[in-house]
Amino acid sequence: MSCMKVELGIQPDIAHKPKEAFEFAANNGFSHIELLMDHPYYSLENLSYAEVLELKGSYDLEVLLHAPATSTNFISTSSLMRKASYAELERTMSFAERCEAKLVTVHIGWNPGFITARGFVFQEEIYSRHNYEVLTREFYAFAKYYGEMLAIENTIRFDESLSRALEFLLENTDVALTFDIGHYYAKGDHDVFLRHFDRVRNIHLHDNNGEIDSHLPLGHGNVDLSIIPNSYEGYATIEVRDEEAILESKRYFEEWTKKCKKDERNERA
Repeated sequence: MSCMKVELGIQPDIAHKPKEAFEFAANNGFSHIELLMDHPYYSLENLSYAEVLELKGSYDLEVLLHAPATSTNFISTSSLMRKASYAELERTMSFAERCEAKLVTVHIGWNPGFITARGFVFQEEIYSRHNYEVLTREFYAFAKYYGEMLAIENTIRFDESLSRALEFLLENTDVALTFDIGHYYAKGDHDVFLRHFDRVRNIHLHDNNGEIDSHLPLGHGNVDLSIIPNSYEGYATIEVRDEEAILESKRYFEEWTKKCKKDERNERA
């Protein structure tokens, strides 16, 4: 047994403007900050790479980026929407390079279900071939170019075709992974990420009851941190976006880590 070695960071409280976010992270002993670029304060329209570089240097924090997810969809059935999504991600990657960000996490997108007279219906089979083809053709080219700077997150349920597509990308590019432990417990079917944990560079930490992706503080739900391999070394990012919940999650994670180290010492004795 060997306890994981992580660099613990945060996504900002949603009320924090950039300087407040960096100050809060630095004052509370975090190693990095992951900027959620869907938030207006951190969007490409409102935040300059020069400002991020200045804050990064002033507060001695590493920077990660979470690419826009509400405005992108790489498995859309619309080729026009996919092209726009890649254009947005290209802007994000350029921003990342200019502000010396260490990693960019990306969502692959989603397929729609439909409300019917018999309830909500999601027809997985009609998207299966489409998803595999656009990811192994279009996303492959992007992942091949950016490699480990880009990390795919487990978000939607990964059916057999999505899992095969991810396996293809991992085998044929250096693309990385971001493992969201809350999504794993709330949405399921993310075992492909566990099988390739050696490619995980960032872990999103939050809790839930196993049914709803509620982003609770750690310790307030059923998420079991022990699913993370003891050999993991990399970033871990608290993703609760609320000051009090961030600090509570930090305390919980540190206590859990201490217990892990204590168990390791006892095992060696």
